[in-house]
Amino acid sequence: MNTKISKTYITECFGDMAAPDGYAAIGKMRERLENLKECFRVSGLINSSLQLDEVLENIMTTSRSILGADACSLMLVDEKSDELVFEVAQGPVADMLKGGLRIRRGQGIAGSVHDSGEPLLIENAYEDARFNREFDRMTGYRTQTILCVPLKIKERVIGVSQVINKLDGSNFNEEDKETLSLLCAHAAIAVENARLHHEILRSQQIEQDMAFATSIQLSFLPQEMPKIEGLRFSAHYQPAREIGGDFYDFIPLDEDRIGILIGDVSGKGVASALFMARFTTAFRVLAIREQDPERLMRKANEIVCAQSCRGMFVTLLYMVLKKNCGDVVYVNAGHLPPIIWNGPEGRYATLRGIGGPPIGIVPDQHYPCAGMSLNPGDCILLSTDGLIEAKNDKGELFGWERIESCLSAGDSEVESAKSRISFALSQFVGECPQADDITLVLAGFEEK
Repeated sequence: MNTKISKTYITECFGDMAAPDGYAAIGKMRERLENLKECFRVSGLINSSLQLDEVLENIMTTSRSILGADACSLMLVDEKSDELVFEVAQGPVADMLKGGLRIRRGQGIAGSVHDSGEPLLIENAYEDARFNREFDRMTGYRTQTILCVPLKIKERVIGVSQVINKLDGSNFNEEDKETLSLLCAHAAIAVENARLHHEILRSQQIEQDMAFATSIQLSFLPQEMPKIEGLRFSAHYQPAREIGGDFYDFIPLDEDRIGILIGDVSGKGVASALFMARFTTAFRVLAIREQDPERLMRKANEIVCAQSCRGMFVTLLYMVLKKNCGDVVYVNAGHLPPIIWNGPEGRYATLRGIGGPPIGIVPDQHYPCAGMSLNPGDCILLSTDGLIEAKNDKGELFGWERIESCLSAGDSEVESAKSRISFALSQFVGECPQADDITLVLAGFEEK
């Protein structure tokens, strides 16, 4: 086999590639292939690292190397101010451009690209009216030629990258623009990946906080109902996804009396749950020491006024029941009024008009109490606003009328009444998300 190949044969097979200029073209092609390899390498970095600073620095190092630039920078848009903020700067005066230096939309070449969303090729910076000479004055650098390209996600500009001054003294060209645009597309993906990763971590943290808040709240609720001759108790607590500050408690005062507490701390989340835990513990201690409900509520109000953080307050209803005679004394601090009904006798009443504002708002507030006597078969319902304010898919509220219908539809046995309300609420709300905690406490007086 003849291994000698003539120039004529090469020319016939490869045309102009065999000419002297063709060898240069092959060299140029090899250079472009190497550049593409670098671009693919950068693409791999994005998928292998969530360290945004590291990835962006590497992308700009690659851009500067491939394009033969003396300096380069990458800026990201601050969503709040709509300004460009320097994230990466490389070159002779890079240190002067770091530390959160900002560029307004429309200011200079970078600001113009941010505004238009289109790349800019500037052969002579000082002949372009958009060029901001202040950076050169500030740094002592002399800008000659600029290539500036936007970073985009779905046509939304999230940043700008620029390379400055070719090391060989030539100008940046269309091929350079294509290369930098490709690298900036990778940079935009890296920024978006980092943002999504941050959102996932934040979402996970919120989920953990909600689980923690729920565990706090549940740990401070009674684990079982009191067993007292002549009285029957039931309770239902249904936390919302964004947990609020609902609470209830049963406080044994002596052999003949028991205190019932229900309330709602303002706000949601961990802060409300922690405040609730602290408050219910303090209130229980106070209730055992202070037998008079009016003085008890006044002291509780002073404590919350003195210790409340970020304007937190508490709506609260406290009731004392005597088991032998059915006498009831209660005091209301901005909470929903209690409901009393007797199924067999068909009696129903909402006990409004007694009390004062939520505790923690007005210092030295007086809270008058009210009293009544229960008859055998009477039942009392205490609830938080999550019950009456529960909404269906039409935006309608569950409301007082539906509660009355539930209570009037059967006897006064507390478990049965609770089940009727819970079932009616579930049917009414359907698949609508629950916006607030829902808490019910029921107490029934039985004839011995």
